[in-house]
Amino acid sequence: MRKQLTHKLLIGAILILGAVSSAGADTPLVYETARSLGMGGTCVAIADDQQALFCNPAGLGMRSSKAYSILNGFAERNEDYDSVNSRIEDLTDNDTSAARSANFNNLMAIMGKTGHQAWSNMSYYLGGNGFGMSAYYREAETFSVENPASPRVTTKVDKDTVLSGSFARTYGESQILFKDRASGWWGGTLKFASRKTANHTFYARDFAALTPAAFKDTDRSGVALDFDLGAIWQLNNPWQTSIGIFAGNMLSSEFSEEAGTLKRQLAVGTSIKPLTGPPERNEKLILAADYWETGDNTTALTKLRLGMQLRVAKYLHLLCGLRSGYPTAGLAFAWHDLKIQAATYGEELGQRPGDREDRRQAISMTLEF
Repeated sequence: MRKQLTHKLLIGAILILGAVSSAGADTPLVYETARSLGMGGTCVAIADDQQALFCNPAGLGMRSSKAYSILNGFAERNEDYDSVNSRIEDLTDNDTSAARSANFNNLMAIMGKTGHQAWSNMSYYLGGNGFGMSAYYREAETFSVENPASPRVTTKVDKDTVLSGSFARTYGESQILFKDRASGWWGGTLKFASRKTANHTFYARDFAALTPAAFKDTDRSGVALDFDLGAIWQLNNPWQTSIGIFAGNMLSSEFSEEAGTLKRQLAVGTSIKPLTGPPERNEKLILAADYWETGDNTTALTKLRLGMQLRVAKYLHLLCGLRSGYPTAGLAFAWHDLKIQAATYGEELGQRPGDREDRRQAISMTLEF
């Protein structure tokens, strides 16, 4: 039995790694909760809520109850978004020397800054038998002004609509993994996605005629069909260790020649509950670690994520972690059908931790029945 399981793990890992290494992908299709962001972005081995639909569908197999939500809103922005966006809103294409000078001065005033904002809503249904489905909409925009010697402005705007269906199934018999008896689940997600996008670079010669519409007009679009695969093993030991593996956007499907492709992803993760004893004590503390590979030219430390969740009261959890080498923190409040989560985290814009941190704040609210 152990030999059979080892073969499955090795064959699956080789196939997934081969798929990811061949990817020449563009933009990821992202769904992260504020809880996950507060925990450094960890989710692969602990996702048994709606995030499992985009992070590891095998997590649905660990659920024993049904849930659904129509209102599941999320919003985030970075520290410089307001100042960057206000300067962009003041741009004009009036054909006067004063207007051209004002445009240039507005963009020079935010030199070296990046403005990022995103918001989304996902309606979902999670069954108690390893089934889930969702309708997801997200808008994200990022604007940056760089290189004082030869000024340029880059814009990236994505408007994504996704319909997905997920399932999870148990391996059946318990297995032996790392000398512990383990229960396992595997799962998949099929998703249909449409994207409207803008991805432009403007140089100093273009500044005179720039307007807010030029920055935010999503003039490219496309549709794609793709699928994800995942697996989770839960070990029967005092720490209730979980091990997960996730491969997203396996086909690296193309939206269109102009709109680009979905970015392939590979992630492995683990979690433990180190407080042994009665169930109420064991559930108080969760430690998790993920490693995400998306084909980006970044260092290994940038792809490592660490997280912790601590229950301090019946309805309140404190969150902290490390993402891209930067600390994260947050809280998760759940009271009956209402869930409110908030987080702050750092995203690395360079190739290695410490190059260029983009500090962001996120909040989400869910009514789940």
